[in-house]
Amino acid sequence: MRRILLLSITVAFGLTASGSAFAASDFEVGARGAYWIPELTGEAQTTTNGVPDTRFDVKDTLGMKDENIPFGEAFLRFGRTTLRVGYTQLSFDGNKTLTETITFNGQTFPVSENVVSKLDMKMIDGELQVDLFRPDLGLANLNLGLILKVKYVDGEVELRNALRTETEDFKAPFPMVGAAAGVGALGDMIRVDARATGIAYSGNHLYDVDAFASFAPLPFVRIQGGYRYIDLEIDEDDTLVSFRLSGPYVGAQVSF
Repeated sequence: MRRILLLSITVAFGLTASGSAFAASDFEVGARGAYWIPELTGEAQTTTNGVPDTRFDVKDTLGMKDENIPFGEAFLRFGRTTLRVGYTQLSFDGNKTLTETITFNGQTFPVSENVVSKLDMKMIDGELQVDLFRPDLGLANLNLGLILKVKYVDGEVELRNALRTETEDFKAPFPMVGAAAGVGALGDMIRVDARATGIAYSGNHLYDVDAFASFAPLPFVRIQGGYRYIDLEIDEDDTLVSFRLSGPYVGAQVSF
């Protein structure tokens, strides 16, 4: 994975340099925040002394519920190059009487016992977008670009009953590549944008898609509505977690 990251950084510098030669003189700095309403699906499994424990569904087995999630992003655009930093914090809770015996971290949670569970996860994004194609068509404009991104995931799964509490951490950096596209009309008063990035290696993968429409009712302010999809699987250090989150969101952006 180190070689992938070094290659991504090398390509990023090359594209930034070539993009700067043709960059427009525009400049923008801002931040956006959104309220996401995703549906959660996911599974988790630990391995103890080389023996796989129970693979369980976080909803069907543990009774975790969907939760609404805020997320945010700051950005700086100069010419054809955009830098972004994003943060998303997720937390899901479950409380259910087990309908099957499960083993987690080598500890048994018997059928018919009540188990309280939680899934906490933080995602930190660093992203570079270089627009390879950005013509100005007067009342309309287009952009098509390449994205190089690193997403750091830091999470924890916890199961608790009357006798014990078991916790398993999972964390990994994901160097990702992808594409961005957008179209604006009426001097960018109305826009539609999409960004998609991903990577898969050694039993791990992460795919992140964000598509949204926006409207600027006032200078410097933009109202957004979109759809976000994240598909994550980490299989490292005797821990397997596999989660998918997808759903609509509403948000706002302020930029200058």
